[in-house]
Amino acid sequence: MNPELRRALDEGMRRVPGMDAATRLLAVRLETVRALLARRLAENPLPVPDAVTPSEIPSVAELGPGDRVLAELDQDGFAFAVHPADVAFFNRRSQKMPRLRYRLHVVLRGGYVCVRKRFVGQPQNAPLQAHLFALLGLFFYNEAAALFRLRDLPSVPRIRDLSLATRTLYLDYVRGRTLQHQVAERGEKVLDIDLAPLGQLFDPDRDRREIEAFASGGRAAYRGRIEEIVRAMNARGVAPLDVKLGNVLIGEKTGALYWIDFERAALEGTPRYRDRLDEHHDLVNRWFGLALSGDGGA
Repeated sequence: MNPELRRALDEGMRRVPGMDAATRLLAVRLETVRALLARRLAENPLPVPDAVTPSEIPSVAELGPGDRVLAELDQDGFAFAVHPADVAFFNRRSQKMPRLRYRLHVVLRGGYVCVRKRFVGQPQNAPLQAHLFALLGLFFYNEAAALFRLRDLPSVPRIRDLSLATRTLYLDYVRGRTLQHQVAERGEKVLDIDLAPLGQLFDPDRDRREIEAFASGGRAAYRGRIEEIVRAMNARGVAPLDVKLGNVLIGEKTGALYWIDFERAALEGTPRYRDRLDEHHDLVNRWFGLALSGDGGA
């Protein structure tokens, strides 16, 4: 399409409430369905090195590797085992922080240990439009399309299965800790379970405090690897906009970094991608001390 015509259409959509999101929903839904028709899930790539295997789960020796729920993931990303034999493997804290939206579980699925992400619910304080497009499946299809684009990258867990009927994704479970967990281990109050009693869950100053805590604790050690991940995702036309320490995971086995959340990613080919790519770069520069420009260059 002619660039000037594309800009004119994008500007027009910005002036119609909800038109941008509706157009993105149609685009990512079509891309996901096309990937399913092309049998992309049948390609069955090898898991990333830090993915957990069924043989590592203690209860498998007793119950076998059949499909079942292994653990629940709480709001801060901590796991809580279902079977007593798995408590020592999964549980790293005693108190569970209820999730504000979606439902995340670790499950056995088709011979893989997966994170099962069900797209149900939004926080009560979310805008009405967010509730509407969540109901229509925007975030589910957006994440599915992004995961298909990134399926062979070493820094992204593999998508293994999905259910259109229940808006559910299954992707390899990578055991480790997030960069946010690492900051919390130094005594910083950055986790939701610590901030909720203080009334700071939705504090507009929360991000600034977390960024400063991360920067003062050795952020430079991760800068090069995060830039490599960001450039690789951008090369596939994916620009995550939910940029935060909790979405970057340090694999327990190798120490490799993984990006784990794409429901709000900007995808090339959808409305206003260039604007949203610039926003993505501004966010990763702020959080991780990078110097990416609008075209992906330094």
